[in-house]
Amino acid sequence: MKRLISVLIALGLSSVVIGATTDNEIFLEQVGDTLTLTIDQIGYANKFGGTIVSGAVATDMLITGANITFNLDQIGNLNQVYGPIDFNSGNIDMAFTGDSNIMDWAIGTSNLSADSLDIDLTVGGDGNTWDVDIAQVAAAESLNYDLNIIAGGTNVFNTDIDYGNTVWNWEITGDGNNIWTIQKEDNQSMTWEFKGDDADIDITQMDEDQIIIAEWDGDDAEIAIIQKSGTCPSGITSCSGIINIEVDSEGATLTINQKDTGE
Repeated sequence: MKRLISVLIALGLSSVVIGATTDNEIFLEQVGDTLTLTIDQIGYANKFGGTIVSGAVATDMLITGANITFNLDQIGNLNQVYGPIDFNSGNIDMAFTGDSNIMDWAIGTSNLSADSLDIDLTVGGDGNTWDVDIAQVAAAESLNYDLNIIAGGTNVFNTDIDYGNTVWNWEITGDGNNIWTIQKEDNQSMTWEFKGDDADIDITQMDEDQIIIAEWDGDDAEIAIIQKSGTCPSGITSCSGIINIEVDSEGATLTINQKDTGE
């Protein structure tokens, strides 16, 4: 097995020449299978690879392989996680505690597949911004993705999943949170529970065999759901789309657009 692991950690020392920074930074490039990677960053304005540029780091954080176990904890405010990863058969467990953190992450950016991933993301704090793209280029199957926001407000989560056989679960507690998500490909399941006021939630499912199960408890929110069936496989005359939602709300707007491709 050939493995290359290159990790450079700048601990805010003036003698380290990687841009002018007083924050903790991690540069990482890894190639190889069956890696167990555990990272804890605690403090203010920590950064983990894959560009950033103006605030330092500037590239790396490229993880390539299969059967990867990746655990990342960032505790503090103004932390940042950037960069692409390309692997399949992996377990990703990430926890973020703090305010005004940024995650801009892409999985499957090359022609490598991104199959059989299990992702758990837990966030506690306010004003965080997450932009996650899964299977941008490569074909991908069998994703289990869980998002849990604990008592956080004014967070923005933008998630694009170009994946077949997807289970996408999220549970959010807090006010003023914005959730924008798109699920592409077939056999998509989304289950979510939302508790909080002043939310902006925009959900799109595309392709055949889709299901959304949701509970919403909060006032003055705007929720839009689009469920658009794709072309049925050969020999199949019906491609189902199901939405099951429970609402307990005052002064909110709920819009559902459910249709077949040809309609």
